[in-house]
Amino acid sequence: LNKNLIIPKGFRVQFNKGTHIDIINHAMIISCSPVFIKGTTTEPVIISSSDGTGNGFTVLQAEKRSQIKYVRFEKMNTLNYKGWTLSGSVTFYESDVDINHAVFTGNGCEDALNIVRSNFILDSSRFSQTQSDAFDSDFSTGLVNNVVFTNIGNDAIDFSGSRIKITNCTINGVKDKGVSGGEDSHLTIEN
Repeated sequence: LNKNLIIPKGFRVQFNKGTHIDIINHAMIISCSPVFIKGTTTEPVIISSSDGTGNGFTVLQAEKRSQIKYVRFEKMNTLNYKGWTLSGSVTFYESDVDINHAVFTGNGCEDALNIVRSNFILDSSRFSQTQSDAFDSDFSTGLVNNVVFTNIGNDAIDFSGSRIKITNCTINGVKDKGVSGGEDSHLTIEN
């Protein structure tokens, strides 16, 4: 994908197992419709940027909940387009989402995953080799369960204005905070 892909409201965006999208030449994906990624253990969906210029994967104000399973987001960057910048290589903005068995690795951005004003579940996933924060959530409600964070350049988990439950997570090799809950966040952390 070497040109911007912008999907308006009113669609159902589906990625079937084994799909590999290589976002190059500063291209980006923005969907205003819910996204359904249906990879499998043996045939995950891969969304990557071989030249490191991929301007992010963004779901923006989708009216229905997105479902993501068995996907790898690799070597992505953040959206920077005509003065509009986002902090996440993968962003869900006012878009509820369930993320299961996802891998975020080698992303050169402020946040590998940024969820804003949304309800979410992040389960059985991994973050590694991230330039700055791994997972940042602002003004959201959600569950982070069974997630592994390794070799993170800044915070592993960073929340502001959010209500979050964190269970059974592993954090190793983080250069700043393992868990940061500020700006009126309410966190419950177990194991």
